[in-house]
Amino acid sequence: MTVISELAVEKRPAAKAPKSAFPEKIRGRTVMARAHPARDFPAWHFAMLNDQDRNRALERAISKLDLERKVVFEVGTGCGLIALLFAKYGARHVYTCETNGHLADIASRVINSTGLSERVTLFCANSSKLVDESLLPEQPDVIFTETLDCGVVGEGFHAVARDIRRVARPDTLIMPGLIQQYGILVEAPALAKLNRVDEACGFDVSALNVFSTRSYFPVRERLYDYTPLSEPFLLHEYNYLEERPALSATALAYRSGTADGVLSWFEAQFGDETITNSPGTHGHWHQAFHPFGATLEVDAKQEIALSIDNHGHIASHASKETRT
Repeated sequence: MTVISELAVEKRPAAKAPKSAFPEKIRGRTVMARAHPARDFPAWHFAMLNDQDRNRALERAISKLDLERKVVFEVGTGCGLIALLFAKYGARHVYTCETNGHLADIASRVINSTGLSERVTLFCANSSKLVDESLLPEQPDVIFTETLDCGVVGEGFHAVARDIRRVARPDTLIMPGLIQQYGILVEAPALAKLNRVDEACGFDVSALNVFSTRSYFPVRERLYDYTPLSEPFLLHEYNYLEERPALSATALAYRSGTADGVLSWFEAQFGDETITNSPGTHGHWHQAFHPFGATLEVDAKQEIALSIDNHGHIASHASKETRT
């Protein structure tokens, strides 16, 4: 059976469906429509589970592992799919944790509906609680997490990485291994306007810009007009076992224009499988747009110095000389 740790589970009363304020007529009678229970987790879980390219790539990566007598620790259970795949392909036991109570309940039901539940233990807690309180019964041979958002760090990458470094042995396999983040300079007024405003109906409403996002936000790049100003360049490399300093990146402009920011994506290595949200892909991940604080005029063949911090904010620095 699936075990949800009594030490970690948050006790909560069963959710009651609230009555709607709007009556609904059925067969001449007026009844009160009932709403679904409130969802307190992101809607992208539906798109993620329907992302067949992602599902197939992760299943291939897991199926290629030698999991006999191996213990797996997963950070971020979701609905339990990955834990079930590890159990399906031979792991001796899978310990998995999920912070959201509703998702943990759903994962428990999903896992218990299979013949694999005896080899899965589910904790309703975050990874820090498990590590801080030594709740994992044994050290894992494999650690898996997919707590990546479009700009890599927005789902708590650095906190999860610290937990992984505390629990991993020198020979523990970490999935994903290397995560590389790439970007291009873009002239993209349509993307910039998703994050700043000047006037509306003749009134100055730019005071709202004090709440503009400084780091990045998700976009479906194929839905917007934009002009690439540079070739793709490496922004940063992430590794759960190493706290790598932020990179100073260089973008080489191949056309002149006004840069509004950087469009970025990642390539995450799960064994010999690569998962990416690069432009042109149709998976559930969006791309990330990192707005500049002010537009940047660039010339063709000019090298632009950039840096990215731990929150995904990209700053442009003094530009280098134009290449001849």
